[in-house]
Amino acid sequence: MTREIPIHYGDSFFANGSSFTNAPLDFLLGMAETYPEIFKFRLGPMTVTMVTKPELVREVLVTKSKRFPKWERDVKILGRFLGRGLVTSQGDHHKKQRKMSQPAFHMKRIISYADIMSNYATDMVDTWEDQSVIDISQEMLRVTMYIVTKTIFDVDKEVMVDQANRIGEAIHRLQQLTDQDMSTPIDLPEWLPIPLNIKRRRERKVLDSAIHDIITTRRQPGPDGRIEDRGDLLSMLLLSQEEDDSFLTAQELRDQVVTLFGAGHETTSNALTWTMYALGQNPDVMAKLQAEIDDVLDGRTPNYQDLANLPYTEMVIKEAMRLHPSVWSLNARYATEDTMIGDYKIDAESVIFIAPYVLHHLSEHFENPKTFDPERFSTENESNIQKYSYLPFGAGPRVCIGQAFAMMEARLILATMIQNYEFEMVPDQTITPLPLITMSIQEGLKMKVTNRAQVPAFA
Repeated sequence: MTREIPIHYGDSFFANGSSFTNAPLDFLLGMAETYPEIFKFRLGPMTVTMVTKPELVREVLVTKSKRFPKWERDVKILGRFLGRGLVTSQGDHHKKQRKMSQPAFHMKRIISYADIMSNYATDMVDTWEDQSVIDISQEMLRVTMYIVTKTIFDVDKEVMVDQANRIGEAIHRLQQLTDQDMSTPIDLPEWLPIPLNIKRRRERKVLDSAIHDIITTRRQPGPDGRIEDRGDLLSMLLLSQEEDDSFLTAQELRDQVVTLFGAGHETTSNALTWTMYALGQNPDVMAKLQAEIDDVLDGRTPNYQDLANLPYTEMVIKEAMRLHPSVWSLNARYATEDTMIGDYKIDAESVIFIAPYVLHHLSEHFENPKTFDPERFSTENESNIQKYSYLPFGAGPRVCIGQAFAMMEARLILATMIQNYEFEMVPDQTITPLPLITMSIQEGLKMKVTNRAQVPAFA
């Protein structure tokens, strides 16, 4: 029996547009609490279907994913600076991109980056002054940018600091412009000489020039006539080839590198920033985390082998990503044909929203969902979490290809920070989630750091 999907029209001429634009997290969560499982809501002239029941989420993202590709509007807007990389490609092109990129994320390859991550995190904390106030969000952006620069291009931060900053700033500005595009109800053509398009062309020129120079240099064969494998992600992409012996084109390489650079540092930096915010609010969790890290590392720089002995560190990060997932909303999906999910009919051309933030905050999925409780992710408890109710990395054929990379990086950076410093929240600061493409803290996160080597043992 087909069940009717409830619809929320809103009270004004603009339907729910202003409520959604001004406070999307509160609006979507409020609607999900009012209309369990699935509901529709109006955004101006458009009707959107929101799915919040895990079984239905699975159908959209996994079992019937071919009927629900990414919405072309999102793909078009993101493609204005990402091109046709993993995030924006569809269908057979996406399969090709995924297959050719997979070797770059083989676990053996990722493990080889662990020492880079730990060493760069150590370099970061070594620059902090005892009793100083730092902006955690800026520190996390900087260290993850240097790590992704080294692991993608095999260039040390000392050598590439100017170019890394140049690429990072261009990507950050392009993301801001993309956010403006996403929030604009009318999709204006790129050729229109408006300030937004002029800025986009300028930043893309800077980005493309820098990426082109790097790729051109690296594509030059060595004395043996072969491209050198330098152990970085770019080497793997350059060496990847299809069954028909075709390699990635220059444009495909550019699009993949830009996608990896953008996604490879901002999402992790946001996850770490929100983790530090949660720890600053929960001193008991911080104390337990310190005890685990001190016991396992005993003053050493963490390495990959240590991660198996740092389960609570992983639990803390997973819980922080539950409360504040970097990817708070997945790219919208689009129904290519009339399709049933569960007992509900999804009409062809329907736009589908799935928001990890909403799934993570519903009491039917997580008891006391507003409470920061890492024990949810203990070995015995995590198995009880309903599948597809926790989606910090998405799911299905479009699950984040860099998930293992990001989790290893986050654990190693966090362990290095907690091992070396005490952290105290600066009082009276405003913390406002900024849900754009990723979810950051609008004002940044200021914390006072105290070198633990300077703290008396009896303190």
